[in-house]
Amino acid sequence: MPSTKCLPVAAVSLSLLLAPAVANASANTAHSQAKHHSAHHQVTTHHKRRVFKAHIAVVASAPKISGTTYYVSPTGSDQNPGTSPSRAWKTVTRVNDQSLRPGDGVLFQGGASFADSDLEPATSGTSASPIVFGAYGQGKAILPKGAWFVQNYLIFNDLQFASTFYGGSAVKGTSNHDTIQNCTITLPTGNSSLGIYTNGDNWTIANDTISNTGLSGLLLNGDGYQIAGNTINQTGLDATVQYNAHGIYLDASDATITANTITNSAESAISVRYRNSTITNNTLTGAQIGIDFYQTDPAAGTAHWTGNTISKTTTADLYVSTDGVYRTHESFVITGDSLQRTSGVYSNLTATTGSYSVSGNQHL
Repeated sequence: MPSTKCLPVAAVSLSLLLAPAVANASANTAHSQAKHHSAHHQVTTHHKRRVFKAHIAVVASAPKISGTTYYVSPTGSDQNPGTSPSRAWKTVTRVNDQSLRPGDGVLFQGGASFADSDLEPATSGTSASPIVFGAYGQGKAILPKGAWFVQNYLIFNDLQFASTFYGGSAVKGTSNHDTIQNCTITLPTGNSSLGIYTNGDNWTIANDTISNTGLSGLLLNGDGYQIAGNTINQTGLDATVQYNAHGIYLDASDATITANTITNSAESAISVRYRNSTITNNTLTGAQIGIDFYQTDPAAGTAHWTGNTISKTTTADLYVSTDGVYRTHESFVITGDSLQRTSGVYSNLTATTGSYSVSGNQHL
């Protein structure tokens, strides 16, 4: 691919695009922005402020509990104090009823299933003392009914879910500074659901496995996300829904998505809607489009898409659409990506009032 630096799109489009008319028609059919944004986001709100921040290393080690540790076991009793494995609580409902304090933790017995309720934490932690939900003993603890909460500074570690993990709501409020790590979310056959839905700022989603979702694997709203080391497979399986079928649906600004493996997405592996996405060193395979962008953000920023390996796409490896809510005004730095389509085109970078800087990409 030719190397260009910060030229207006009119100067680079002819040299960068392969069969643009075919790619535009196919991509616009698969990705109607009106459907994408209005049909699903009736109850979501985006935070539009501009935030500058240094890149933060994502660490997915087991979090420390500085306060009281509570235990939950199928052999326990909700009349117990819950403060030791031998005096454990029994149900998720009992956990939901507890007003946990910053620094407290709840550990479910590893390998056991707790199916009486979804997990609904009632209180928030603090930046210095988050509240931790995790497992003890061998293996992940299983919470089949998922999680739902509007709280801040929570960490979820080493848990397994079989329903959507919801953090935050446009109706009830946002959830901020939360972490889900080392967890598994695998949905049952025939579902029409998301893997993870978030609405809030400064989330970390790391080293998780998300699979078999009827809709997108992750739908993220807000600002300041760190998405690293996840495995996302088989997303958008509900063929009756003609939108929201991505590996990651990124309605968040200032997000860093790095070192994830995303396979077999019905639409795009990563679909970006807001400014300043940093998408690096991901392996994306088996989608209509590897990475796409639709201008939903009224503010302008710069997207950095670097060092990704994209293969087995059927429409385009990289696609910037003109079919967003606003005329496209994001700038793009696209460097060092390895592109290997099955059909369609390598890149379809359509007009933007921003700029393109494209170099060092390989067509395999």
